[in-house]
Amino acid sequence: MKTRHATIQSALEKLSSFLESFLPILNTHMVHFYTEEVWGKLNTELQAELMAMNDTEITELPNDYLNISVSKPSHISPSLLQLMEDINKHNLESLNVLDDLPSVWKQMDIKPLSSPIHFDKFMTVKKCHEVGALCDTVASFANYTASKLIVDLGCGKGALASMLSLNHGLYVSGIDAAGFNAHTFKSHVKKARLTDEEEVDLSVRFRRSTLYLSNNFDIRPLIEECSQHFQQSFKHVGLIGLHTCGNLASTSVQLFVNSPESRFLCNVGCCYHLLDEIFDKSSNGQEPGFPLSSYLKSKSFALGRNARMVSSQPLERYATNKQVQPEVLFFRSLLQVILEEKFPLTPPVEFQVGRLRKPVGSFREYLQWATEKLKLNLELTDDEIETYLTRYGGDKRRNLYAFFQLRLLLASLVEHIILLDRLAYLTEQEVVSDSFLVRIFSPVTSPRCYALIAFKHVSENELKLCNEPAIEEIKLLG
Repeated sequence: MKTRHATIQSALEKLSSFLESFLPILNTHMVHFYTEEVWGKLNTELQAELMAMNDTEITELPNDYLNISVSKPSHISPSLLQLMEDINKHNLESLNVLDDLPSVWKQMDIKPLSSPIHFDKFMTVKKCHEVGALCDTVASFANYTASKLIVDLGCGKGALASMLSLNHGLYVSGIDAAGFNAHTFKSHVKKARLTDEEEVDLSVRFRRSTLYLSNNFDIRPLIEECSQHFQQSFKHVGLIGLHTCGNLASTSVQLFVNSPESRFLCNVGCCYHLLDEIFDKSSNGQEPGFPLSSYLKSKSFALGRNARMVSSQPLERYATNKQVQPEVLFFRSLLQVILEEKFPLTPPVEFQVGRLRKPVGSFREYLQWATEKLKLNLELTDDEIETYLTRYGGDKRRNLYAFFQLRLLLASLVEHIILLDRLAYLTEQEVVSDSFLVRIFSPVTSPRCYALIAFKHVSENELKLCNEPAIEEIKLLG
């Protein structure tokens, strides 16, 4: 474990040192691209190299970056190519900290399980992909550690919980801060069956609690309640989470470490913009979730909210779909110019426009929609609108798209340092025997695709218990 920790810490040192110099770029907001002269944050050489590329080549930047190790496009200048290679050298794969599931199975001597029932009858393609992969993985870990009770943190509508119960006979305690519709869970189970005739007693394998988790949450009363509810004797549990939001992912990691009853962790985090930071002055959460590792704490390392927002942008999806940046990106930046010129307030007011729900055909339509939403009295003539479009069109418009594409290449590194920090924290803990970071989903289908996996040290007596399989055939009550 000491060697593993040294490897992880070395990777964390390299990534944090590299990323630090790009945080001013990552913490810019595209809304203020023109009003804060964001383009000027790039050096003049890089500006010229980006502007020398045509629109198609700029659109291809994410795809070129993902293939940089096998192909070096001639239309990309040497210095920009070097920057792309440097970014690539600091991702999880290049830092040699990423594992795959087959290697985890082999190292831990785990027998992988598969689901007898498929899920495509009641889920989207994305959700089906996620639940399918995570369901079998969690069941395999439960069987390996003889954990009959699974605690699903941030269980949402219960899709993963229902499949763990239905396919693998596991008992699941779902925890979520929001309300829950029991009918949804029951519907999942019924739809997954080949017939509608079977009735399912919701209480047989799944119990749901509405709780707000803190870092010092005591899991023992929950286990006792589940033992009484399910009429089973549970000694230890597995902690899981599918897209646990913001601080909940960090809380899950700390809960795993601090709870002697937990035997394994399998967590896929998301919503990094909702993560509170210790050293970011704009964060005001009482229990910050970043950083967790001793190393980043010693550096007083901070990312910033905008950098965390950027980290959620789906690089692989942009690359695969060759997406052209939506025109609304330019419209919103131009709107900010108009708002600050027409409503010069001190200090400046942050205008919250929100997301456009349906496409618009022109900037005038966008302007009308935005001002109505903001409840502002703003009347511009066609000539005034045309003047703004001319002033910020052409190269200035291309500046915005080129900057967005370049920043997209750096975005994944923000997610990587958050994940690597959590992994480093786990390797620091004496109670943790093994920890892994695994790409468990396709990043195109599910951009938040990384699972943090960890196991506790187990005594000889507990190893004997682990020979008793946790998985048993489920018997639905009819």
